[in-house]
Amino acid sequence: MLRRESSGAETVTVHFAHATGFNAETYRRFGDLLEPSIRMVMMDARGHGRSKAHADPRKLRSWRPYAKDLERFVQTLEQPVVLAGHSMGGTVSMALAAARPELVGGLVLVDPVILAPRSIPMATVARTLGVSDRLLPIAQMAARRREEFGSRQEAVEHYVGKGAFRTWPRDWIEAYVDGGMVPTEAETVRLSCERAWESKTFASATVSPYRILRKVQCPITLIACADRQPPFDHEARDAFMRTKPETRLLLLEDASHFIPMEHPNIVVEEIERMAALLRSELG
Repeated sequence: MLRRESSGAETVTVHFAHATGFNAETYRRFGDLLEPSIRMVMMDARGHGRSKAHADPRKLRSWRPYAKDLERFVQTLEQPVVLAGHSMGGTVSMALAAARPELVGGLVLVDPVILAPRSIPMATVARTLGVSDRLLPIAQMAARRREEFGSRQEAVEHYVGKGAFRTWPRDWIEAYVDGGMVPTEAETVRLSCERAWESKTFASATVSPYRILRKVQCPITLIACADRQPPFDHEARDAFMRTKPETRLLLLEDASHFIPMEHPNIVVEEIERMAALLRSELG
């Protein structure tokens, strides 16, 4: 878990939830960029980073365990808090805001995992039949990920400029490796988020988010890519905005799914804006 303390009586606490396969350390740059009045905390999700929570992929059926873990953690903080999150982290934060509105004063969702309505029936059938992990390319890719490297430096060099990391600045990759690799008895390093767990997490994504979204009572900021393929494509965004038309929507033209790495200043500005809104509401 990362924690950046703030100073002053008007402190607002923000939790930032990471994406599938990543870890809290990946986003540590946000702690340097945020204004001093914001107390930012970031928890490693179950099966990720340095989390010690039990993570058996055979027992993972949905993202409810992630939401319950986040709920338990947020209850230890001074409420209400601003919940921000990237990808899975955004979806799980939204679920907590819906279930426990008294805990959450605002949401900043960065390209959350939300299916278009037309995709929900097929996803529901696949989930019921237990074949989601075989039908989702991203789950199949995660199941084949390289898990072990000779050193942290080798891992960094392996990722720089390649695949999902091709748009990441080097310092973000270094942060990801710092938080996501553990030493082995063979004096190598390996991913702390085991590929079977990551694959099952992708396959267990929330299927019907709109019922959850309708229950959210706090202000929402949504940051997304203007040109985005599923799961959060233009149809999903349109459905989101029909469900919550008061949402503040930012569409970024020059962006991929990895908005926090490509445009950290925009994400920080929106977190600060939401924190200021909550501060004004609390008087």
